[in-house]
Amino acid sequence: MENLRWWLLLIAAVMFSMSGCASSQDWAYWRDHPTHFAAGGHMAFSVKNDNVYYPTVTEEDVKLAREHSWWGDQVPLAPPVDLSGRWVGTWKGLGLFDSLRQGDIEVTMMQRDNIGVAHLRLDNTIASGVPWIVRLEGSRGVRLVYRVAGSDALMRHPGSSPAEMTAAFTLVKDRLIGTLPNAESPVVITLSRAR
Repeated sequence: MENLRWWLLLIAAVMFSMSGCASSQDWAYWRDHPTHFAAGGHMAFSVKNDNVYYPTVTEEDVKLAREHSWWGDQVPLAPPVDLSGRWVGTWKGLGLFDSLRQGDIEVTMMQRDNIGVAHLRLDNTIASGVPWIVRLEGSRGVRLVYRVAGSDALMRHPGSSPAEMTAAFTLVKDRLIGTLPNAESPVVITLSRAR
């Protein structure tokens, strides 16, 4: 159990360190521009484009940005990694009375552009952190839909609310490291591409 908590802490630290940091030049620039929005139109544009996967920029938006001198650098979205294929590995979580539960996991994914479908199968799923839909389906597995942004993937069960079944993964070198962020207790998933 103590080992699992260290793994979770390590994964959290890795994900935090990969999230990026501002340079001293960025901080100086932000101090010179204390408001987030340059104008009302800038705020309307940001609210309209709150979906990072499908931003919409019109000619009028570009013209407005030039008129109001909206500052900032354009940050292109990283192309999504292709997670298609069969992935195998292990999962670890806490069971009854915080006892360590672990088992094998297999995920088969099919992806087009940045969206895809997956079939997730876990063994030994009687653990408090494993969502009910996964426990109920057992060895048959569950179907998930997912979206990829850069090297991160967010998966959910199409018939459940995101609060019930969500899985978050990050591709680190050739391994997918993930967790179930809405689980009752911590669950860590480690996957490698099947050969």
